[in-house]
Amino acid sequence: MSDSNDTGTVRVRLLALYAGLPLPSERETLVAGILDVWAPAADELSRKMSAAIHQNLFPATVLTHAPDARDEAS
Repeated sequence: MSDSNDTGTVRVRLLALYAGLPLPSERETLVAGILDVWAPAADELSRKMSAAIHQNLFPATVLTHAPDARDEAS
């Protein structure tokens, strides 16, 4: 998207169009308000976590898959 479409209802309308999601026009303003606050905060967090000081950090929570019943039967 071009810079003029980075915020507001224009962005919401384009994102919904690109994603093939039906979005009633009366909800565009509500969604735009949320994205206009959320997107800059998400970008800032991404910049912070991309800093060299954080490159060797790993998540504290490790998600594993439950063992497959077929694996336990062997």
